[in-house]
Amino acid sequence: MQTLRGRKVSLQLLVVLVALSACTRSGIETGVSEVKPVGALDAPSGVFGDLGRVCGPGSAKGETAQGVYDDKIEVGTIADPGFVGRPGLNREIFDAALVFTRWCNAAGGIQGRQLKVNLRDARVTEYRSRMLDACANDFALVGGGGAFDGTGVRDRLECLLPDFAVFVVGAEARDADLLLQVGPTPIDKYPAGDIRWLSQRFPAANDHVGAITAAYPAGILNQSQAEAAARFNGMTIVYSGQYNAIGEPTWVPIAQSLKARGVRGLIWTGEPQNLARLERALLDIDYELDWIRVDPNHYDASFITEGGGALRNTYMRADFVPFEKATVKSATRQYLNLFKRFLPKGRSHTYLGVQAFSAWLLFARAADACGSDLSRHCLVGRANEIGSKGWTGGGLQAPVDLSTQDPRACFLIIEANPDGFSFPRVERTDGLYNCDPENVVQIPGAVRSGLTLEDVGRKDSDLL
Repeated sequence: MQTLRGRKVSLQLLVVLVALSACTRSGIETGVSEVKPVGALDAPSGVFGDLGRVCGPGSAKGETAQGVYDDKIEVGTIADPGFVGRPGLNREIFDAALVFTRWCNAAGGIQGRQLKVNLRDARVTEYRSRMLDACANDFALVGGGGAFDGTGVRDRLECLLPDFAVFVVGAEARDADLLLQVGPTPIDKYPAGDIRWLSQRFPAANDHVGAITAAYPAGILNQSQAEAAARFNGMTIVYSGQYNAIGEPTWVPIAQSLKARGVRGLIWTGEPQNLARLERALLDIDYELDWIRVDPNHYDASFITEGGGALRNTYMRADFVPFEKATVKSATRQYLNLFKRFLPKGRSHTYLGVQAFSAWLLFARAADACGSDLSRHCLVGRANEIGSKGWTGGGLQAPVDLSTQDPRACFLIIEANPDGFSFPRVERTDGLYNCDPENVVQIPGAVRSGLTLEDVGRKDSDLL
């Protein structure tokens, strides 16, 4: 695999950049002043989507585990919004945490216990430090994700901390024990329904496919999985490259490299802001690709704003209900309404926000089921039991069996263009989605080998 212009961003450089920014950074905006007061007559019901009651009053008591008290449950959420290289990175994860906990607490908490969320900003390079903070205080991690999550997974298992993650990227963190991921991303299987769809819709591009990602281990791992899925669907990779993890000073050389190699379809792994700049560079050199395939994190209004008129033939897989298709009484509409009420200026219209909210719902349902016996052992057991029945986040996402941690086979296609998002036709097999089992590809030679409790000298009984 070649490296574009021979450049990689070292971890040491990122640490220096973050350190230099520390004295000027103002902190994470929590939006406390934006919250509308909740009176006794208009307190939320605690019911969400088709889940029934998620939060509400009760009589649960007892300090049954770290972070669990008579009157509250203390949990942590990790994200990277303080990263100097991309200020506000994945801020929607924190926003979703604030909205959920405010809504849940207004409804009465979980069996009467209020939720206290610790927003732990890893700033990309400080993930392990934030994990150690969580190990010292939190009952569980909920609704988070970090670019360097692999650096903290051993500590997480040593301190027996369950993780209801939005995303997991590092090879060490994927498939690890005590992981409950509402959108599973295992090492050995890959959701490729969109790649299959592209191969059938644009057959002339199948022999001229390129792939590009940010030059850091997790991005390279994701790209290798996507390339394997592309080959499985009859595509030939003619270009495989990397770009500077904090962006390029100019994207024209990369655009010219794609043109020189005759790339007609591009698999992109990265952030929407960087892709928008690459697409502007492609427009500058007057080179149009048949398709650009991106991940669902590009379902973000900022991508449309950044890309503007340069966006061309850009497609993403979606395994959730798009905002444009949310009916009045749908779970997705309820999610948006909760943002309007509890964090009006929050980043509501993002894929990661929806995934985070789904993770919070799973945590809350499991904790509620444990009642006064709320231990980590009970929490994980109940979450696995609930998730094995086809978890949809109350209707936010396509169903997934969390007990297997296999990727969702279901998908629809979203196209990004200068006017917003549209929805090309996909043959439906289940409601909005195509759920053909062949949409999930087995990665050749890959074996699930995530870190286990045994690897760190722990065992399941330690959770009791």
